[in-house]
Amino acid sequence: MMKNYELVKEEQIKELNGTGYVYRHKKTGARVVVVSNEDDNKVFQIGFKTPPKDDTGVPHIMEHSVLCGSREFPLKDPFVELVKGSLNTFLNAMTYPDKTVYPVASCNDKDFFNLMHVYLDAVFYPNIYT
Repeated sequence: MMKNYELVKEEQIKELNGTGYVYRHKKTGARVVVVSNEDDNKVFQIGFKTPPKDDTGVPHIMEHSVLCGSREFPLKDPFVELVKGSLNTFLNAMTYPDKTVYPVASCNDKDFFNLMHVYLDAVFYPNIYT
């Protein structure tokens, strides 16, 4: 996997008692940030630039629409169902003035990777296209 990424920066982060790494995906240029420390809580976030064209709230509407089912999870609201059986310590999405982010966290490895899978399917293959 690492052959597809280039290490851009490595830095100690005293506040988190860990090391931060910034990687660049060679093919797409996407940035990947990794923080390595002894915390059992695993956190993942995917984010996109969503600068608005006007003040109609389209990026925030899209944030909610993206989370209304996807290719692999075609439920009307898969995240309501997900919360019922998840051990997550954080599950949400947020729209800022210039970006939209989808963070998740869990201390359980299986749950963490499941949450990542559901979120990635939601943002890359939302039912909004169908």
